[in-house]
Amino acid sequence: MELDRETFERTMAAVTERLDRQEQMIRLLVDELKERHSEGKLYIRGERMYDSKELERMLLMGKRTLQRYRTTGELPYLKLHRNAYYRESDVVRLITEKGKYFNKKATGDFLAQINNPIH
Repeated sequence: MELDRETFERTMAAVTERLDRQEQMIRLLVDELKERHSEGKLYIRGERMYDSKELERMLLMGKRTLQRYRTTGELPYLKLHRNAYYRESDVVRLITEKGKYFNKKATGDFLAQINNPIH
């Protein structure tokens, strides 16, 4: 099967245009991530992510306790650059399910911060 020159050039122009659009979209996403991360907060797919140190501090939880929740699968996490990150929705679910094991003031403050993110 042979392609004539005109068909080849049209196809290559379409491919180039598509790649240019994708490159532009990637630049916009990267800029948005940089902006959000510069605020000290990380979002993935629009959901707030917390690192281990943030959760330990906010929930008055020890490093080992957090690790146990990860290991048992009770708190799903993502590994990014050797750091574990937790989705806000997963943290809220864990607090809801195991609330009696957490410091009540710390969890109340955490949930209030989620509901009123201006802090």
